[in-house]
Amino acid sequence: MDLKIYPKIIKAFLIRDWQRRWSYKLNFAAMLLYPIVWVSVFALMGRFAEGNAEELVPGGFATYIVTGIITWRFIRVGFFDASWSIRWEQHIGTFKNIYMIPHHLLVPVTSTALSGFTVSLLNFAEMWIVAEFVFGISLNMTIYSFLFLVLAWMSIIGFGFIIAGLAVLYKEIQAVFTVIFFSFQFFCGVFFPVSELPKAAQYVSRVIPVTYALRGMRTSMEHGFIPRNDILIMVIAGVIGMIIGLVTLHLCLMKALKEGKLERY
Repeated sequence: MDLKIYPKIIKAFLIRDWQRRWSYKLNFAAMLLYPIVWVSVFALMGRFAEGNAEELVPGGFATYIVTGIITWRFIRVGFFDASWSIRWEQHIGTFKNIYMIPHHLLVPVTSTALSGFTVSLLNFAEMWIVAEFVFGISLNMTIYSFLFLVLAWMSIIGFGFIIAGLAVLYKEIQAVFTVIFFSFQFFCGVFFPVSELPKAAQYVSRVIPVTYALRGMRTSMEHGFIPRNDILIMVIAGVIGMIIGLVTLHLCLMKALKEGKLERY
């Protein structure tokens, strides 16, 4: 296939993905409402605990926790959509046809990840507006903060491809998502500083890219710059994750094809 046609294919899939999202109107409305409820709950929690956490979190606990959940939500949506892309194609019965065309590995996962990215942007705007104008929590976002947020999103997508491949083989992996999401929230400093974790848990947090994404975002908002080490870690994590993710996805698809599992939901 001519590479010039590839962007058109991605565009067609993006349009299809958004039409699919909109076709489930109640779920679409809930998708828009959920970030607002989430940021409101934790903004209130942060305000309530503000006085007790000032020494631990100099910028204020409310700002700390809201920054954490906005960053985590941005990353989480892309990770989930990339992970679930192939299972969804199997669910609606389109995966076999997609698998037979050139660039079959990249079309569904890329389009779904990009679709998830647009959802992440929408959720980010909602949560920022609520935090800033409803609760008066200033996040001091700059263009560098936003670009780093996009970099953080890119750093985790490859790991979503790993889960996408495993989902083809093992079918039901909802519990895996639950474990991953709650583990990241615990180890990476979404709700409280990593320094407050047990020593052994702190070592675990150091190998998860989300830890550095959160640290970089908070530093950029508080001090107006992003540590070079955090940027470097995001880039390295993104490259390594993408390579491992695509290789894992390919191997899982080959194994599923051999075992006759590709057509079965």
